[in-house]
Amino acid sequence: MGDIIFFLPKMLKPKAVSLRILLWKFYNNIQNSNEIPKSGLNFLVDDKKKFDKKFLLLCGFEKFKDFYVRVDILEKFFLQIIENTKDGKFKINSEMMNLLGCSKENFFKLMDLMNYRKENNNIDVYSYRGYRKERNKVKFVNKKDSPFKKLMSLNLK
Repeated sequence: MGDIIFFLPKMLKPKAVSLRILLWKFYNNIQNSNEIPKSGLNFLVDDKKKFDKKFLLLCGFEKFKDFYVRVDILEKFFLQIIENTKDGKFKINSEMMNLLGCSKENFFKLMDLMNYRKENNNIDVYSYRGYRKERNKVKFVNKKDSPFKKLMSLNLK
């Protein structure tokens, strides 16, 4: 999720995607592998790890663990969430699920991967919990002449 993505809707048109893929194949000296996903396909499951993340990003798909979702569909999905949000919570509706074109089970797994959480075990009401960032704590060697020794003694939290 640390990647920066520029969403240019016209670049997701079939001819633009075909041109990018052709250029990508020339650049990487690839012959016939990596076919373009079918037009109209919004959601892919990569449970066998057979897809190339960079290639599918080039085709307009964003990766969420084993799932790939077209970025234009993600934009529409997030707009629906924004429209239906009240007091930081929103209710899942069939339009949201149909937009992604995935099974109900995969939809709820995707919601979890995007850091949306159920409110009070209600399967239909969700809220956003923010981006989970892994933090590594840095330990300093406690040397007598360390400039950080005084800072460490301040016990700031």
